[in-house]
Amino acid sequence: MNELIKDKITRWSLERVRFVLAHIESFVEDENMEVREKARGFSAQTGLGEVESLLVTEPNDPKLPLQVLTALAPFFDSGLLLQRGPNAEDSNWWVTDLFWRGSTFHLDLKDQVRAVGLVPEITPLQVHRAEAERALNTVGMEFLIGAAGTQAYLFRPTPSTAYVVLSSLAAPWAVDHVAQAHTLVNKCFIY
Repeated sequence: MNELIKDKITRWSLERVRFVLAHIESFVEDENMEVREKARGFSAQTGLGEVESLLVTEPNDPKLPLQVLTALAPFFDSGLLLQRGPNAEDSNWWVTDLFWRGSTFHLDLKDQVRAVGLVPEITPLQVHRAEAERALNTVGMEFLIGAAGTQAYLFRPTPSTAYVVLSSLAAPWAVDHVAQAHTLVNKCFIY
């Protein structure tokens, strides 16, 4: 019973996520006070070079992609988990989960967003960079962009899992920060 309640609470409709993020500062009494308080005091952490591992889990754990996304949340302004089925004929990528200012949201199946053209064919050792606005416009999630000049970085550790993380760090610091995050993500998937 408790597991069912927890599952219902952690699943979000895309419309609800948009509403919460658009009105985060103006909530007075709301069930998501924790989200509001976390967002108000959020500042992306640095120091990924000192992190030895994002998490300790088995690489074949089906919850691994979501656990990695949750572990990345404190270090980036926002991010997306994109997944596709193991079927080679199905080339559709879907945004299944996202985080914003430290809070992670799992999208209901009906609200998952098809990510056409967002995930390029890259190897796990490559990082793809783009302007956040241009990248997120393709999936209609530009509401996740915080500061002007925010960059989007895509990691693809497996053929069916990809991450897009957004960072507003200035270029000299962002390069190291993203490279360290990329290495840690790949370690989780044994690369």
